[in-house]
Amino acid sequence: MRSIGQPLLAVAFLGTVFAVPAFAQPSSYPSPCEASKVSKGDVDRAHSVYLSGKQFLDESNYDKAISYFSDAYSIDCSVHGILLAIATAYERKGDKAEAVHALEEYLRRAPNAADREHVERRIKNLNDQLAHEAVPASAASSAPAASAASPAPSATAPVAPSATAPAGAAAAPLPSAEAPRRGSPGPWILGGIGAAAAIGGVVLYVVGNSDISSALDVCPSRMNCSAAAASQGNSGRTLTTAGAIVGIVGMGTLAGGLIWLLAEKPAASSDPAVGSLGAAPAAAPTRAFVGPILAPGYVGVEVGSAL
Repeated sequence: MRSIGQPLLAVAFLGTVFAVPAFAQPSSYPSPCEASKVSKGDVDRAHSVYLSGKQFLDESNYDKAISYFSDAYSIDCSVHGILLAIATAYERKGDKAEAVHALEEYLRRAPNAADREHVERRIKNLNDQLAHEAVPASAASSAPAASAASPAPSATAPVAPSATAPAGAAAAPLPSAEAPRRGSPGPWILGGIGAAAAIGGVVLYVVGNSDISSALDVCPSRMNCSAAAASQGNSGRTLTTAGAIVGIVGMGTLAGGLIWLLAEKPAASSDPAVGSLGAAPAAAPTRAFVGPILAPGYVGVEVGSAL
């Protein structure tokens, strides 16, 4: 299965503050292609480059993570889920506009994706945050003009605060986009082990079931069967039993990793990726989501937040 960890953008519509021209802009990503046209060597190379990008993302080195994810997508342009990882890196970096670009590009290239609904919620959440951030910027730009139009205060009279800007507004710092919350790698490791075990269990079960069916085709009565048919049937039963056990354990381990990950998330985060706007009016509550990204030769998990 094709792996992408989690979770870019084109143009941010900042409420009624800025108007965006209504013509299509060229995509900054490689043209999409069919998986059948990508060689096995390129698939493996893209997967290796993607894993390097995932490591940089976990280390909060967002520029390198974006560079590696983009290279992986250039090598194998059939794995559109890499755009979700690029969007996550931009969002954690604080570049919400580019995060929206990547997410919208993903929906254009994978219109029937199973995760379309929560990707659309992520786009709406990011656009709402951009609109909130644009309002203080507009108020700050109008304050100097109002100050210039007012008469100069007397040298002996105290200076009154501007009527168009709240007192202390200039000293209020904007939320930092470069201080993302970092969690421990434990839940990711546990969830990855669980996902791999669950997939392995499914594979074992399918192979074992196929062996049993083949043996029954040769010896449907199960009596006086040839040694080869008997061996194949017994091997199939062993594989299906092992696959069921391994799959159940894997799913339990994966669930434990997800619970651990969500338990680490604080109730009120200062991470801009989950919608905090500092002193701005409280945005709608966000919720975390975890979703698999699956494709031939890859397996991964996308983690993010949405309204």
